[in-house]
Amino acid sequence: MAPQWLRAIGSFFPRGSRLPEAAWAFRHRMIAGFVLASALAVAAFAVLQGTDPAHALLEAALPSGLAAVAVGARWGRRPRATLSAVALMAVAAIAVHASGTIEAHFLFFIMVPIVALYEDWTPLAAAAVVVFLHHGVLGMISPGHVYNHPAALQDPLLWGVIHSALFLAICATSILHWSIHERARAEETVLLDRLASQALHDPLTGLANRTLLHERLTAAAAAGEPLLVLSVDIDGFKPVNDSYGHAAGDAVLLELARRIQACCRAGDTAARTGGDEFTLLLPGSGSGLAAGMAQRIMKAAAEPVHVAGADLHMTASVGVASGSGSEKIDDLLEWADQAMYAAKHAGRNRFVVYDQSRGSGNGCTLPVDPGQARSWASYTQKLRGEIDTAKRAGRLPEQTRGPETARRTLESLLAAIDQLPSGQGPAGLPLPERTALQEFVFHHELVQQWTDSLTRQGILNVPRSADATAFWDSLRRTVTDPESGAGKRGRPDARAAVR
Repeated sequence: MAPQWLRAIGSFFPRGSRLPEAAWAFRHRMIAGFVLASALAVAAFAVLQGTDPAHALLEAALPSGLAAVAVGARWGRRPRATLSAVALMAVAAIAVHASGTIEAHFLFFIMVPIVALYEDWTPLAAAAVVVFLHHGVLGMISPGHVYNHPAALQDPLLWGVIHSALFLAICATSILHWSIHERARAEETVLLDRLASQALHDPLTGLANRTLLHERLTAAAAAGEPLLVLSVDIDGFKPVNDSYGHAAGDAVLLELARRIQACCRAGDTAARTGGDEFTLLLPGSGSGLAAGMAQRIMKAAAEPVHVAGADLHMTASVGVASGSGSEKIDDLLEWADQAMYAAKHAGRNRFVVYDQSRGSGNGCTLPVDPGQARSWASYTQKLRGEIDTAKRAGRLPEQTRGPETARRTLESLLAAIDQLPSGQGPAGLPLPERTALQEFVFHHELVQQWTDSLTRQGILNVPRSADATAFWDSLRRTVTDPESGAGKRGRPDARAAVR
């Protein structure tokens, strides 16, 4: 095993060959172009110095040909980079020969940082070999082809050593620059990976967020295999925040997220999609696994959570939707949500499997007073604006948000109210299909209780008129009283089976 000091020295040196493919290809094209331009420039200089043009072009053909092969060959990166490095040093050697001046040797030093752009040891070593052969071997055999200085001609070995030492010094500075770039790129990669992870994961629990869930749902659906989507909502979570504070609520969510994740298999995805809502994706799973998975989650959630010196007992309502890969992603998510809310309406702490065979069902029309409906719509929109303002001011937590399906139902109701005719007479308000309406009413009742509490605390200040209350009571009765109003004129078939 290498001594620690030797490992420390080794860690200083870059590993090499770590450039991304696109960056390497760009640098390779630029270096090959530089070789061609330099070779032609040296040939033109040689002609001006009195060299026969044919001879000058013949000398320029060697590095140019090497560069052309390096660009066009289908070899790996290192062989092509090595050819370019040799071509660069060949250009410098030709310049020394054509000029006959010792100053031309500086071209070797200019070429070294260019070779170092490959950030690889193999081309750099090849360049060093060319310099050794030119200054050492050729300098000893025929000093006049390498040196024109009297002292160098008299002692070519010494001058070969001097030039090699200078060349190594230039290499050292290039390696230092290369090492700094490599480390900076590694740190940037780590940072980008961290940012990518944060963009795709819930900051509190570390589970997938909606974006990552949709990506994996898309991939699972594209595979055309059966899959399960489970929507999980924690029953009675809001009183935890109210009684023990948000820190305790976060601790509960962390523990429940850990338990839900533990229920998943490798390849499954657990996502946090709301305050106390989770969505699970089980690719390659048929409906036969639905009951077992839902029961495992319910059992895990029912275990007491020790927080703030107390054992908190909660339950979970689970909705399950199964797909074959041909369904739309949004449909699967909505079906799972609808089944979950059906479980809550059926008494909580249970699971419901969405039944596609019962059909989609149709909405119905509710006779309403347009003025009352618009009063409720105005109140609701003002309330949403007040909540957003309170969030920006820090009076409410940012994570406070409702389920996406309930938001969509609200938007459809507001749009339908906006289309109601003016006047005092009753009008028919088209309603969403019954399961979506049930979900919305259930959620909005909780929101209304929450906002009433915030209003009493002075955090919100949006008065609810009697007309708004009258409309809401009428809408709520379509869900809570099946024999009233719209319920008698077209209630859709139930679409979920309670387990």
